[in-house]
Amino acid sequence: MRVLSVPELCCPNCVAKIEEALKDSVVKHFEVSLENKTVSVCDCDTCQETAQEILKDLGFDSERIS
Repeated sequence: MRVLSVPELCCPNCVAKIEEALKDSVVKHFEVSLENKTVSVCDCDTCQETAQEILKDLGFDSERIS
């Protein structure tokens, strides 16, 4: 899994918004962690790029941390 840091992730509503957007995308395997302020996606460039585009569209900055 590739892990994206999402510092603005601050509440369950943010998690739900991100999960809903990712469910409707090509990203099929993901995990959103409010506690860690991260979004983990399957280990491929396409999924990472798509997830980061979705996060940006939702107003969240993200950076790959692993």
